[in-house]
Amino acid sequence: MIIGGIVLAVIVLYGIIVYNSVVSRRNKIKEALAAIDVYLQNRFDALTQIAETVVSYAKHEREALTELTMMRQKISALPASTDKITQLEQVEEGLRNINVQVEAYPDLKASDNYLHLQRTINDQEEKLSAARRTYNANATSYNSYIASIPNNIFASIFGFKEADLLNIDESKKAEVNVKNILRG
Repeated sequence: MIIGGIVLAVIVLYGIIVYNSVVSRRNKIKEALAAIDVYLQNRFDALTQIAETVVSYAKHEREALTELTMMRQKISALPASTDKITQLEQVEEGLRNINVQVEAYPDLKASDNYLHLQRTINDQEEKLSAARRTYNANATSYNSYIASIPNNIFASIFGFKEADLLNIDESKKAEVNVKNILRG
């Protein structure tokens, strides 16, 4: 009877330790996902500022920019998730496709504001890349932990599911080149 009680206590204690560890790892994934969300929004804002600067030179692009900004506002109201990241990247893709020839505006290419925005976008890309790596590392650690024996037993009892990794399309892996973006 005493041995049975000790075994049960050890199992319960181990279950508590596994549960707390899984929750901690899951929270790291949420934190990394929130960071990605922030960097995506910052990058979008910088791209929007460049587009607005270009739009002042090419009035016919304003309608596309307005539509994309409205889409982004709807997405921004959503909580951070891999679905939200995918939707925001689709909106950014639309922003990148604004058909403007920067070469036609030499004053724009030389302006301090434009050059600053280019540097801002490059900085955001670096931060976003680091945040994605952090998210995937945390998700992989979490997934490995809940899949290992005997943790998988407790993880399934508590209802923990595998986290999705962020897979980026090859076309989106390239560094943002504002000149090519605005060229369309």
